Amino acid sequence: MTTLTKPEFRIERVFEAPRERVWSAWTDPAKVAKWFGPKGCTVHVLSSDLRPGGFLHAHMEQGGAAYYGKFVYREIVAPQRLVYEHGFADAAANYTGSPFGGPWPLRLLTVVTLEDLRSKTRLVLTWTPLDASPEEEAAFAANIESMTGGWSGSFERLDEALAG
Repeated sequence: MTTLTKPEFRIERVFEAPRERVWSAWTDPAKVAKWFGPKGCTVHVLSSDLRPGGFLHAHMEQGGAAYYGKFVYREIVAPQRLVYEHGFADAAANYTGSPFGGPWPLRLLTVVTLEDLRSKTRLVLTWTPLDASPEEEAAFAANIESMTGGWSGSFERLDEALAG
């Protein structure tokens, strides 16, 4: 008997900031707008309701392209764990397919954990496709290297925001 496992993206980083400051950068909409997204991306948080069942809706611009994103919060354990569904959205905050074309999961389960290392914080982020077709899961798995690059750029921006 074969057990099928869903593809999972995982990235880890240690930030030179206390856990409470890193938590605030992930949960304060004004701070999220300063660092979220790949390098060269401008983010405008349109709405934010940080509670289980609440959501964050953002407009992003990069290289002449514009798109929206949405997080629907599932679990919030300050300042150590944040779980949310993440996906592309439209202007009305409805989940939509990827603006880049091709198969892609409509929603990703995002789990962010923050470990207190005294004056530093270890962050671990995982993404797992939710209710995705085999084709969407394959596209997700094929893009893990690209996701690593994108999140690495976002984490560089987060480093800058935490230092400022």
